[in-house]
Amino acid sequence: MEKTLKIVGNLSAIIGIALFIYPLLLIEESKITGWQFFFISISVLISISYILYEIFAGPKKYKNPEEIKKYMQSWISKPGRTVVFTRDMSWVNDTTTKDKLREKARTSELIICHPQMTPFTLELQNLGAEVYEYSNLNFTPKSRFTFINYNTASSKVAIGKTDRNHNHYIEESSHDNMQYFLAEDLINLIKALP
Repeated sequence: MEKTLKIVGNLSAIIGIALFIYPLLLIEESKITGWQFFFISISVLISISYILYEIFAGPKKYKNPEEIKKYMQSWISKPGRTVVFTRDMSWVNDTTTKDKLREKARTSELIICHPQMTPFTLELQNLGAEVYEYSNLNFTPKSRFTFINYNTASSKVAIGKTDRNHNHYIEESSHDNMQYFLAEDLINLIKALP
């Protein structure tokens, strides 16, 4: 329902802009005033910007685990502290990804929050990563996300979710998004556990 409302809202905005521009285009070119030309140009730029934003800033769809792994490898390779909030670290099943996480751990730039310690997360902890496990909660959050540049002005979070058709989506958010703050709160809660 939410997706349908968003599509309807997007179409309404584009149709509204088109209806504003159309009558102005019917005016003979020699009779268009500077202000009319200005408003037409602004409307076209807003429409193009909006469409590009929806295409590139919206959630990215990944059809298979290999695509997700490549995305995550690129995401965790970015400089700065990385926080991985995960249920099972299922995407960490190859040497390249493990080596990237080991490198982050060695430079004390890795924090992992997960339900229980595994041999690999123990290895990362021994290399210098902060590892928080929450098995004593008897509850595993459905959320999974990864922060880059954690605790900086340029910090961003990638949040993974799966729809009913098992399509996997990853949405990136920064400080201006409520999802960012909810993810950060969840990390701080897990870190505060005894």
